[in-house]
Amino acid sequence: MIERPGEVPGWELQDAVEEPVAPVQQFLSDFAARDSSPSSVRSYAMALLRWSRMLWTWNVAWDQATSNEVRDYVLWLRQARKHRPTEPTTLVPGSVNTKTGKRYPGDGYAPRTINHNLAVLYEFYAFHLNEGRGPVRNPVPERRDRNAERFAAHHNPLQAFPQVRRGAYRQKEPKRTPRSIPDAAVDDLFAGLNSHRDRAMIAFYLSSGARPSELITMTNEMVDPGNQAIAVIRKGSRSLQWLPASPDAFVWLRLAQAQMPEELAEPRAMTWWTLRRPYRPMNYFAVRRVFQRVNQVGGTNWTLHDLRHTAATRMVTDPSMSLTDVQTILGHAWVTSTQIYTQPRQEEVFAHAQAHFKRLREKESDPAPPVAHLPATASRYNPDDLNELFGDLR
Repeated sequence: MIERPGEVPGWELQDAVEEPVAPVQQFLSDFAARDSSPSSVRSYAMALLRWSRMLWTWNVAWDQATSNEVRDYVLWLRQARKHRPTEPTTLVPGSVNTKTGKRYPGDGYAPRTINHNLAVLYEFYAFHLNEGRGPVRNPVPERRDRNAERFAAHHNPLQAFPQVRRGAYRQKEPKRTPRSIPDAAVDDLFAGLNSHRDRAMIAFYLSSGARPSELITMTNEMVDPGNQAIAVIRKGSRSLQWLPASPDAFVWLRLAQAQMPEELAEPRAMTWWTLRRPYRPMNYFAVRRVFQRVNQVGGTNWTLHDLRHTAATRMVTDPSMSLTDVQTILGHAWVTSTQIYTQPRQEEVFAHAQAHFKRLREKESDPAPPVAHLPATASRYNPDDLNELFGDLR
């Protein structure tokens, strides 16, 4: 897979003789024409690269693939191991970090990744079938009956989505609960930052709740210190939205800009730059690398998206902010997406449980009040009658 910046679709799949694979390029060009983001085009291109490699290994043409090849492809994805970096590390894939309680990524393909690959293949063959090319039928089974209406077409937003049967070869995806960073861990995180730029960036993430890719594309004219707000381009709708941010974030940003050349502080210039010459605008991978270095120092495995979860959890737990306020700031289309942050923090649940255990121990240590000795059958009779018959035993 070769990246072609400035060209459409931006990625080119080449075969063994370095010639473009026409069916893939036709689909990617059509996909890019649907106003798909460059990251989505890249994701689809990588999924088709995996599929093409399997077909080349089996010596099967793309237009001769059947559901048997799709089934074998899913079985291979379930047991295959991803390429790991060659740098030495003591981390075990899939293990749990003792400081954060989060699991490290495994060395295999996750169920969500397998389902994404199936969705890409289905769209790929559906496109060529619509153009009169490819196999007689789509080798990827549909997720629902062809004659059935769209899933949840008349869904009531006030009710939960109904449980439906998974399609053929679709994997069961575990429910992911958003994990916020405890306040003490946030302090440790800031202590591991070495520059004002990094402190400003993390402060904006923690206060605005913006997505990692949204904040990194911000320009200086999108920063309004007077109103304590920043503007971001939303990931889904690509609309401009102003978000509130904490005063500390603007202070750190001003300190960072004071250390940079004046031309980088112009209104139309990007906000985030590398610290060394030649100065270059930062991208998502550079920001993630900064966060990875902080994790290495602290022995943690927090992610950039955990900062968004932390901001959302803090807002939801504030009684002066309504759920719709948080929904607007996070840019959620449905309030049900925001409701996942109403769950209590794990550390709060543990603190309540430990307090419960402490009360039980204190109750066991207190001497029990004396119990009157009554016959075994005493519980069947009226206590007043027993006292009159046997006398007051209390």
